[in-house]
Amino acid sequence: MISQIFSTEFLQDTDVKDFQNNEIIMKENDESNETMYFILAGNCKVYKTQGEQEILINELSQGEFFGEIALISNQNRTATVKVSSQSAKILLFSKKKFINQTISNPVLMFSILKATIVRFLKADYNFESIVSTIPNLNLDIYQKLSQNPLKLIHIKALNYIHSLPILNFSNKFKVFSEGKEANQYMYFILKGSISLFKEVKNKKIEISKLELGNFFGEVSFISDTPYSYSAITTSDDVRIVPIDKVAFLKIVNLHPEFLFNNLKNVIWKLINTEKAGFNLKSKFQKTESTSDIKEYKEDEFVIREGDENNETMYFILEGNFSVCKNRGDGLEEVNVLKQGDFFGELSLISNQPRTASIQVKSHHAKLLLISKEKFLQKTKENPNLVYSILKATIARLIRAENKIDKIIKSLPEIDPSLAVRLHESRLDNLNVFNYVHNLHTKLGFKGDRIFTEGEKSDSALYFILEGSVAVIKRYNKRNLKIANFEKGDFFGETALVSDANRSQSIMVSSERGKIVKIDKYIFDKIIHINPGFLFSLLRNVIWKLIFSEKALYKLNMTVDDIYERKY
Repeated sequence: MISQIFSTEFLQDTDVKDFQNNEIIMKENDESNETMYFILAGNCKVYKTQGEQEILINELSQGEFFGEIALISNQNRTATVKVSSQSAKILLFSKKKFINQTISNPVLMFSILKATIVRFLKADYNFESIVSTIPNLNLDIYQKLSQNPLKLIHIKALNYIHSLPILNFSNKFKVFSEGKEANQYMYFILKGSISLFKEVKNKKIEISKLELGNFFGEVSFISDTPYSYSAITTSDDVRIVPIDKVAFLKIVNLHPEFLFNNLKNVIWKLINTEKAGFNLKSKFQKTESTSDIKEYKEDEFVIREGDENNETMYFILEGNFSVCKNRGDGLEEVNVLKQGDFFGELSLISNQPRTASIQVKSHHAKLLLISKEKFLQKTKENPNLVYSILKATIARLIRAENKIDKIIKSLPEIDPSLAVRLHESRLDNLNVFNYVHNLHTKLGFKGDRIFTEGEKSDSALYFILEGSVAVIKRYNKRNLKIANFEKGDFFGETALVSDANRSQSIMVSSERGKIVKIDKYIFDKIIHINPGFLFSLLRNVIWKLIFSEKALYKLNMTVDDIYERKY
């Protein structure tokens, strides 16, 4: 995190302030004080005014930042930021001090640049998601977002670049393609011209034209993410210099402001992309019908455990809710839900009775109700909604799996076979070829491991194209097979939303297997092409969650029985 690289000496010489819950740090339309803010501890929420309403647009936590517009413009603040945790510790960073740090602390600046790019990539993804839902949109908007290319005019830095190896290309040569893995270089144009193209709604559009002195590919170079556009030469005798990380640091050494200019360029893209996404969403995406919104009073039950399923899930717009399970002698609170959370998602895939009671904990509460039919419609209109639910469901699945592991590993008397059998939870296999082609595949033979329990996550899920794999968990020095997946199945999906180490080992169980790897970039591309894929994945994860929580319930009953016999 950015907060971890500030030295104690630096923090002592900097303005650090404490804020309390619901306190406003900056307000929309306030004059800029040429200061940006870093969250050292706590959480904040970002709001924008839409008509007479204040709309929540983002949530920030430790290590993140806001107010970065102050570095490149003295325009008024564009959003309101409030503290959402009990308290927060905020580092205030003036524009003057920021520029000084460019020279004295390039490591800090580079970390801030990387963090800004991560936020830009998120904004870019959200923007593309919104664009994909709007028919007949004028795609010239992409050109407006790409009108500020990075340029270098510093003599010493230019002389150094001229000393580096040069690549020569003729007209219409593709330097790199959209979606391809970054090759550890950004590029500088010495001669000729380059056009950047992007595929949007199956159309190839030109988003920018670059000439002598411009850089390109810098976002993928710094973030190590696949290219978001294709770069093609548009003149004869084009000369380009590849800039690797060693050369990049040399340029920064010769011209420290180069790093700051990179940051300003990315901030410019970030601001305009976030603004364009917000404006499009406000203008084109429909708001919910008031008939779908219901208000509740304190202690009122929304649903009760055992109730018939009404095929409706619920989003919390305001208030707090208690999730309770019937333990025989009364209701036991097992979770607390707040604004932005949801419940009742099992109704999307199953008509089984409600598995828990939901009771209002706050003085007042407001819920958005979405039926199964409406949810299927929204999958196409707003993939971000489904993706958010997928992430939350996976987080809940991870919690259930961690509790199962903890119980089994702490009590040797428990039979590990009580752990969830995931093969029981499969729905129809998902055929990845319905969505993407020519993905990188890995060929494995019986006994080969795709990944190992405890191994660092590679942020990817996997599909089985041929053969089968076994899912192995280690309990009390024993390897337990908990699932066997076959052609068309997926595994490892928790890595899409969590950086936690792999919680299981995956081993090829057939004579040979062919596995395709889906990283976050490819995953985003798939759900843009076919949002239905996202819903299918969500249904599978929900099934895993159902079986995991049932297994956890059985384990808890077994633990209670063991303690009764012991004591």
